[in-house]
Amino acid sequence: MNKIKHIHEVIFLIEKNNEQWTPEELVEAIGNTWGTDVHFGSCSGNAFPKENALDFLINHQKAVLSEEGKIALHPSMKICNGHEEFQG
Repeated sequence: MNKIKHIHEVIFLIEKNNEQWTPEELVEAIGNTWGTDVHFGSCSGNAFPKENALDFLINHQKAVLSEEGKIALHPSMKICNGHEEFQG
């Protein structure tokens, strides 16, 4: 059975390591942190594999790629109610 975490956990991981990882390195860090079979869910959607986490965050304006190809939080990113506190 897959482990399911909330996508905000990935936001907190990015926040802690802002602009250090490429997309491939983020997927590796996610696997190292929660296991290779982890899936993520959002407040309004179904669970998806770790490989889709960054696309989800970019599509929802939670993360961006810098000119150097590193992942950063979107400058105007807001976390939905109930998930605001950094849990690092």
